[in-house]
Amino acid sequence: PRLLFVDWPVLDRHKQALSDAIDRYFDLSDVEAPRSLDGESLRRSLQKLATMPFRTRPTYLPGPWGGQWLRGALGIATDAPNLAWSYELITPESGIVFGPPPVEVGFELLMAEQSERVLGPAIARRFGLSFPIRFDYLDTFEGGDLSIQCHPSERYMRETFGLPYTQHETYYVMVTKPGAKIFLGLREDADVDAFRAEAERAVAPGVALEPERYLQTHPAEQHRLYLIPAGTPHASGAGNVVLEISATPYLYTLRFYDWLRRDLDGDLRPVHLEHAFSNLDQSRSGEAARRELVPEPRRIRDGAGWVELELGRLPDLFFGVNRLDFEESIVDDTAERFHVLNLVAGDEVEIEASLGATHSLAYAETIVVPASVGQYRIRRVRGGPCKVVKAFVV
Repeated sequence: PRLLFVDWPVLDRHKQALSDAIDRYFDLSDVEAPRSLDGESLRRSLQKLATMPFRTRPTYLPGPWGGQWLRGALGIATDAPNLAWSYELITPESGIVFGPPPVEVGFELLMAEQSERVLGPAIARRFGLSFPIRFDYLDTFEGGDLSIQCHPSERYMRETFGLPYTQHETYYVMVTKPGAKIFLGLREDADVDAFRAEAERAVAPGVALEPERYLQTHPAEQHRLYLIPAGTPHASGAGNVVLEISATPYLYTLRFYDWLRRDLDGDLRPVHLEHAFSNLDQSRSGEAARRELVPEPRRIRDGAGWVELELGRLPDLFFGVNRLDFEESIVDDTAERFHVLNLVAGDEVEIEASLGATHSLAYAETIVVPASVGQYRIRRVRGGPCKVVKAFVV
């Protein structure tokens, strides 16, 4: 735990403080074949990158509830029994690959050198050197239910964990099986004291809990967005692939219940009942929660062969999620606020920035469009009509 919660963040800040003084940057991901880049070339590359769309290197990880869609549909080679996560854009772990020869550079150095160009002036003043939005996949297709969980409130995150903002989330359902569901919000008649007592019995002596006695379930609908403000109990059920679009703080998932499940090493997965119940938002319940957290898309602009939809918005969430649906192409503008895009339907598109830079984007891939890009066009290259999810700070 110390490595993840203390050493790693301290090291990132240390590297950011030294970025202007780097003479040579070494990539030791393969210690038998180290690669390097001189400091001036590194800084010029980061400056150029901040003016064009770019991708980070995704990471695929197995897990005790993991499914088979990431491996099968995307052709990810692995000897693991499943793939539970794809870290598409989780910037504390994201690397940017320059080359050839390939040299991987941590995202924290891009933010140290170019945060204002990447985020936009207003967002940089607000979030400093932190990139505030993350994208990742949670694959339960032919897998199991996620743990029943919530995330800390803003105040609890600051006072208990020392972070300036918390992990509000959304689930965008990419793929789902008939009958799959999303756990989200409390039932109107939920007895929270009984919920806690049952959760404690699930820890010792290990008695199974039925989450649906306390949580609402919603049908998992392909291409629908489910909103998950901090404190809201939630989980993706088995049979889904969800694109999780959320605020960047991570590893602060507070579990109520994890189905008495063991991790891949055979150890019982921990829960965090004191933290979880201290943050449970009991106002997210009943029909009001259903209306707020499972909203209908709203058309905000359209034209011949294209439309932009607002998929869901809440005052609690500092980011918005829209979708760009188009047959051939659509034009957008960062308006000095970065965008994160993912192609959720269609085979391949090309993003054409106003300064001439282009970048292809295949199905299920994620890309950052820096604030400095301004106007850009997304053009269909292969496949049928396209859907592109867009996240941004509001």
